[in-house]
Amino acid sequence: MAILFSNEIIHAVNRELESAKESVRIITAYCKLAAINQLENHIDDSVKDRKLMIRFRLDDVVKGSTDFSVLEECLKRGWEVYIRFDLHAKTYIVDEKRGIVGSANATKNGLALNCGGNFEMATLVDVEKQDLDKIEKLFSDAIHVTDSILGKMQAQFLSIDSQKNEKKSLSWGKDITNLFQPHVDTLFSYELPEKDTFSVGEFMGFLDETYNDSVIEMQEKLRWSNSYIWLLEVLKHNNGCMYFGALSEKLHNALVTDPKPYRRDVKILLGNLLAIIDMFNMPEIIIDRPNYSQRVRLREEK
Repeated sequence: MAILFSNEIIHAVNRELESAKESVRIITAYCKLAAINQLENHIDDSVKDRKLMIRFRLDDVVKGSTDFSVLEECLKRGWEVYIRFDLHAKTYIVDEKRGIVGSANATKNGLALNCGGNFEMATLVDVEKQDLDKIEKLFSDAIHVTDSILGKMQAQFLSIDSQKNEKKSLSWGKDITNLFQPHVDTLFSYELPEKDTFSVGEFMGFLDETYNDSVIEMQEKLRWSNSYIWLLEVLKHNNGCMYFGALSEKLHNALVTDPKPYRRDVKILLGNLLAIIDMFNMPEIIIDRPNYSQRVRLREEK
């Protein structure tokens, strides 16, 4: 396993793409066309199996973190394009064998394609069969973008009154959001909180958001996170109630090797997630401690 920093990441990604014989998978929350163009220059024309997954929330487009040109051009060039509104991962996989996993989005700043890019870290790992199955599941649960879906999203985007909505959190209409029915059984460790408390104005890496003083807005951000969706699903499949030890085992099994944390570290990550849920007073979940171990329950709907 190699640890990569900043501009080392793009050199490693380029080398891996140049070695591709059969397939390329690019999974990135934010994505810009200039970065995709640069990456595509390193992929041989014989590699036809190309998939791109991005988050593409309406807020992301409005803020300029990504744009429609990425979807349009990749579809024209024969890529299969997918959207997951809960996406936080940044992963580049070649031939279902090797992967670069870390914090670098497929943007100029993320991949240090220009001066003054972000400081990022990543690891180069061999992708294990069980992890590959989990990653492919991310695609099967995502929205497979078609020309029809693209047209609907463009129409909604053009209908926005930017001045009226500049301070409002925006989301796609139900005809788009209802297409996304996530079943999260795969997590990367960076999709979980790195600490158990945050101050207003502090960047929350696992959400890709800055913590503000609006509890309602932060609750909505957390609801879209993979870690929270995963927790809700696990509880639903276990009669709505689990204790900390059983949950930590489930979390350990759900984590992709990047590298996979030790079990003691998994417990810390789970503890952080539960602390943030309590901090935001999430209405769907009750956390208590009837004995020595924390108990996590789904709140019964009235």
